[in-house]
Amino acid sequence: MAYREDGSDRAEKNNAPPRLAEIGQRLGADKKTKLSSQDLTVLEKSVRGQVSGLVGALHRNLNGASGDTDRVPDIDHRLHPELHELARQMPGMDKALSYRETFLKALIDPDPAHHRDLINELLLADIPLQTLAIHLLCPIATELGTFWCNDDADFMQVAVASTRLSNVVNHLSHAGPQTSPPASAKRILLARSRGTKHTLGVTLVRMCFQDLGWIVDGGADMEIGETMYMRLSSRPYDMLGLSIGQLEEARDCREAIDRFRSDATTRPTKIAVGGAAVLMHANEFKTIGADIVARSALEVINLADRAAV
Repeated sequence: MAYREDGSDRAEKNNAPPRLAEIGQRLGADKKTKLSSQDLTVLEKSVRGQVSGLVGALHRNLNGASGDTDRVPDIDHRLHPELHELARQMPGMDKALSYRETFLKALIDPDPAHHRDLINELLLADIPLQTLAIHLLCPIATELGTFWCNDDADFMQVAVASTRLSNVVNHLSHAGPQTSPPASAKRILLARSRGTKHTLGVTLVRMCFQDLGWIVDGGADMEIGETMYMRLSSRPYDMLGLSIGQLEEARDCREAIDRFRSDATTRPTKIAVGGAAVLMHANEFKTIGADIVARSALEVINLADRAAV
């Protein structure tokens, strides 16, 4: 590897789980290197342990848990959607799962040609965009976020990988099958708060609803505000999706929902809220007036299918 330590620091590092930064450096030094099954097992255990700890911290009081240390940690379906009953029914799931390791390596590889080649390969793989979003793109984004939060990766490496991931998502959403839904199709408007700096989640939700045959307006470039209200009053929508980036914006979100509900023409429209603030502080949004409070794209789709009838 390009980075080595001497003395006691090296001995301590030898006993530590593999880091994302180290994976990238191994790839950079030897493009033909492949992780052994033992390496993959160690890496999987490391990721699972880190994620379950993070999830436990985020959702400790959601169901009134007493903090029992023997309780099995909640499954993070953002990282492992294949363990969710609904997600397992998506066509092309196994094929999408087979790309996870390759996709992560391509994102962190110093050579940008690998992730560019992978875009074309994914387009030719004939995997539905919704399946790609739920089983490949969302888990990879969650892994990168976990490594970032736990400081288990080099700053520049995660930053570059995240930028590449966003570019891949945008490319797939525009280069994928472009079919115009009928005028009678369900319609959703997506908007974000000003504090939503990372808009990958909004783009993934947009991709999923488009693949489901919905007419999707707005997205990462639509902020909660007058433009959104004008769009809502111009035509009927089955659903309004709001992405909230910071807990401090919960009050703005509530005011937007109250204003939305006060208008008789928009009152029947279902409202879904999600985003980083909802993921971190779900309890704060339970009484905000939304029909759906979702912590992942999978939850949005599942609950939207039940609500927008």
